[in-house]
Amino acid sequence: MSENSISRRSVRRRAAVLGLAVATTTSTGALTASAAVSTAAATAASGVPARSAVHVSTLPNGDRVTVRGSGARTSTMVTGPDGHSVPAVQMDVGGHAYVIPVSVIASGQAYDSAAYDTTAAARPAAVTPHYPLSILEIDGIGLDGGAAAQATTFLFNTDDMKRYAKPIPLRGGVARVAVPSGNYWAVTVFATYDPATRDATEHVVTRTDLAVTGSGTTTLTADERSATARVGAVTPRPSTADGDVESIARTDAAGATGQVSSGSTGATWVTPQPAARIGTLAYRVVQFGAAGPAGPDPYRYDLSFPPADHIDANQTYRPDPSRIQTSHNVFATDAVNPAHQAAWEMAATGPNGGGGTEHIVPAPGRLTDYLGVSTDDIDWFAFYFPVENVPNQNSELEFTDLGFYRGPGETWRAWGHGPLTPQVGQYTNAMACNACVNPSNGVMDFGITEFADSDPNSAARDLGSGYTETFSVYRDGVQVATQPGWPHTELPGPTAQPGTYRMVYDADTTGSGLPMSQSTKTHTDITFRYATGSAEQPALPTDDFCYAGGFDSTGCEILPALSLDYQLVTDGSDTSRLPVQLLDLGVGHQSYQGQGSHAAITGATVSVSYDAGKTWVPAVVAPTRDGHYLAAWPNNAPKGSTPWLKVTATDAIGGSISQTVANAYTIG
Repeated sequence: MSENSISRRSVRRRAAVLGLAVATTTSTGALTASAAVSTAAATAASGVPARSAVHVSTLPNGDRVTVRGSGARTSTMVTGPDGHSVPAVQMDVGGHAYVIPVSVIASGQAYDSAAYDTTAAARPAAVTPHYPLSILEIDGIGLDGGAAAQATTFLFNTDDMKRYAKPIPLRGGVARVAVPSGNYWAVTVFATYDPATRDATEHVVTRTDLAVTGSGTTTLTADERSATARVGAVTPRPSTADGDVESIARTDAAGATGQVSSGSTGATWVTPQPAARIGTLAYRVVQFGAAGPAGPDPYRYDLSFPPADHIDANQTYRPDPSRIQTSHNVFATDAVNPAHQAAWEMAATGPNGGGGTEHIVPAPGRLTDYLGVSTDDIDWFAFYFPVENVPNQNSELEFTDLGFYRGPGETWRAWGHGPLTPQVGQYTNAMACNACVNPSNGVMDFGITEFADSDPNSAARDLGSGYTETFSVYRDGVQVATQPGWPHTELPGPTAQPGTYRMVYDADTTGSGLPMSQSTKTHTDITFRYATGSAEQPALPTDDFCYAGGFDSTGCEILPALSLDYQLVTDGSDTSRLPVQLLDLGVGHQSYQGQGSHAAITGATVSVSYDAGKTWVPAVVAPTRDGHYLAAWPNNAPKGSTPWLKVTATDAIGGSISQTVANAYTIG
């Protein structure tokens, strides 16, 4: 594999997620909604901000489901026992959250869909109302004209989705079920799956309206051959499709919405269908991915297209050039990354669900990603894993950017460029506030992002249980909170007392299982003053949220904690071959979309240690512009050495920061 090629055959999280959601309003997926509810409840009970709203469950076949985030900002992954991603079908309805791997559907073997309900243990017993029943027989016909065993039908009652909405596996190409008499909508997914390549293809056969009534048997014939429209796109530059996600949202007679999202990593064909007779139908290609040819200029397309009230026979789309963002990405990784590979994932989400694909990319490396949207209700999320740590997927660094599409034009972004350090951050995208206060209820939040790289929008965490960390908060020299395992805590109201606050955070990656030789340990000490009504505590923008405000921004003020920005002159493996090392150091305050303290920065120091912190040599530091300093020191240590760095800075309102980074970079 050339340095700048993208391996489409080694895609790891190419999950063709099929999600069904039923709610009184349009839902982005009840599995994520369930995770959000449980996380919010835990937060309220403990008084501690939740750790990234991560929900993990294990399926009967050994695959694992991980849901990250909450509400609309969620990402769902299904991974096999070896840590590789696998395509899956997700269904959520009435408090149930089914996740069925495509390999289970494609096997043709009988399976119990209830065993794949990831919320069964936490769900209270339900009261089932009684309705007049009718018999529905589903006959699946394959591409060869014979009975198709490798399919599952997702069936909705369109009079009232609360009456019936379930996955129905076909056994020997047939299923017979007793359902409440009435009107239905059916989506039958025929799937093939290659376990060696993890390639999945799907034929999605939709029946918009079906009446199931009377004392006899109603037959639904789902013919795989009727899925004649292949989903594709014509891109400005040559490309080959490598993943797609389609969503179908349907309202019932009462206005409740159910949703099916399907896709593949091989090819997807859909059945043309008219608009719905009962309720409404909205079909759209939420995400379409395609990679350019291998070569010195790697690029790909990740596109989203507008919804329609029917499924058209022509499923070839063209992106709107006026709405394409050209994103130039540079990927960095640790010097000891054994495979020189990283993972890059793009995911789209909108009011009718979403999904995305992840690809193995060379690291160090670069990639131009052409992002396209057709409507303003689509968000693009970007995820970067600088070390592809299979099979130990639990120990991976995960960098995220939840507002990656910023509009047409060009953007430049470096991912994973070290040193990787904890910071309160200076974000231009919507984020959760690390350190905020809500004067109206007296609640104070204290926290720090576990890992930041050289980009201001960086936010990363270590997925490994062996990663150790301790976070403590002091007020006027007295410890008021301390905890291991998560650098966020909350002081409940009414404790928002004026005074000098200090956050101390120690982190160690050496036991996490990550193949890391750089930024392995950090010590961060941040001091700031809180004063009621201070102009240095501006309001949090409405696009952001804080835990002290009950997951809202209303009433929250940004505390004036200092943050550091390291622009260290190293290559894509954080290695320097310079005789004199250079660092462009930025010092500023925690900020969100430009809001934060603008108090003057009064000074900064940089020191380097070549003997693991036993002795320190001061660097030459000179101010260059407001809050920026140029630091220089000699790289007078043997090749392969990993110097430590210590940085301090102060502001004009009594704030300070001190940070020590073990093995900050490598001398080449």
